[in-house]
Amino acid sequence: MKKVLITVLSVFALTAQADFLGGSHNWNAGSSDPFKSAIAAAETGYKANLAVNMAWRDTGKMIKEAIKLQASGKTAAALALANKAHTQTVNATAQTPLAAAAGPLF
Repeated sequence: MKKVLITVLSVFALTAQADFLGGSHNWNAGSSDPFKSAIAAAETGYKANLAVNMAWRDTGKMIKEAIKLQASGKTAAALALANKAHTQTVNATAQTPLAAAAGPLF
């Protein structure tokens, strides 16, 4: 049962984050806006974590703060915070199967 749960959650996490570039990515230019990519990945991962009740407490706040920093022109700080939020979503996704199996064994 654990293997099935881990497999299902892994597939869910990968599919939820598979399309983080969005429709505005210009494949001909070779790159896109790094902040847009990072914030999209963080938001997608955060929504997936919320769906399974495993979102970390500060991730949503970090995403909002990164958007505010970007709007005020502090691009480097906004990108760093967006990447940190995305890292938290990846870690929360990895924690999900472990938390599901936690508890007393009677």
